[in-house]
Amino acid sequence: MSAATFPSGPSRISVAIGALFLLLAAGAAFAFPLAFSRGDAIFFVGAEGEKPRLVARGYDPEISPDGRLVAFTLYSEQGDRQIAVVDATSKERRLFPSVPGKNSYGPRWSPDGRALLFSHWDEKESEWFLALLLLDEGTFRLLGPECKGFYSPFWSADGKSVYGQDLEKLCRIDVGEGRVVETLDLAAVLGEAMASSALHVTVSPDGTKWLFDGDVEDSGRRFKSHDGLLSALFLHVPAEGTTRRLGGDLWAAHPAWLPGGEAFLFAGYEAPASGTDQPLPALYRQVLGDDRATLLIAEGGAPSSAR
Repeated sequence: MSAATFPSGPSRISVAIGALFLLLAAGAAFAFPLAFSRGDAIFFVGAEGEKPRLVARGYDPEISPDGRLVAFTLYSEQGDRQIAVVDATSKERRLFPSVPGKNSYGPRWSPDGRALLFSHWDEKESEWFLALLLLDEGTFRLLGPECKGFYSPFWSADGKSVYGQDLEKLCRIDVGEGRVVETLDLAAVLGEAMASSALHVTVSPDGTKWLFDGDVEDSGRRFKSHDGLLSALFLHVPAEGTTRRLGGDLWAAHPAWLPGGEAFLFAGYEAPASGTDQPLPALYRQVLGDDRATLLIAEGGAPSSAR
């Protein structure tokens, strides 16, 4: 979703929730807590064998590293956006009045689970910034105030730095000092992927690998409803300065690492048959080095797992 674009409204949610989900066959279950979305509904999968549970209404869910909480974007009836956190067990919701303005979205948990990074519209500057919220104190501050018009915030693996991009450059900001300490050419990181404000990047637990999604030309014209573009997944290795597109025939977006850093989740779908509507995305699991993806949950998006 573009940073300046709001959803048109809540999607249809079926009453028969149990029929919406297709868990792995042969009795397989999740060995890690998981959060994902479907329309404006946010679901949580906890203990092994547990069915997905509706825990909140909103968008952009991300589960905390310990698997207890889910941060998300909450919409008001007027269309305002704010950061919220829900307890996956009690469904108790927490809001943060210290965050100014009416437009913050896309929370990302720090590796230690003590802070949230997100995109924030500063009304005085009329511009997007990266913002930090310390949960214990409830304190809010902008990071890299010189970084105006920045999107796609994400954390380094050690939690000491955050990153953001302005469609041309990718900047690393020291969290403690709040200033830019490194600037990279975004195109060199993206490879064949196109720059977008909706770029979603996730760093492996050991910090050696980045996964991200990006649009590429749909040369086979298999996904005709996307104006000739196809969302694909990419692997970037910072130490080597290399980026490669991951294989597979699916439209794929919003990657999320699984514990161990060798497998990941993503939302995707197959090319629709001629004359049929575009399908809703489903959740898949894939292992690095293997182009095959395993369907985990039918009809889901924006997955994240506990570390």
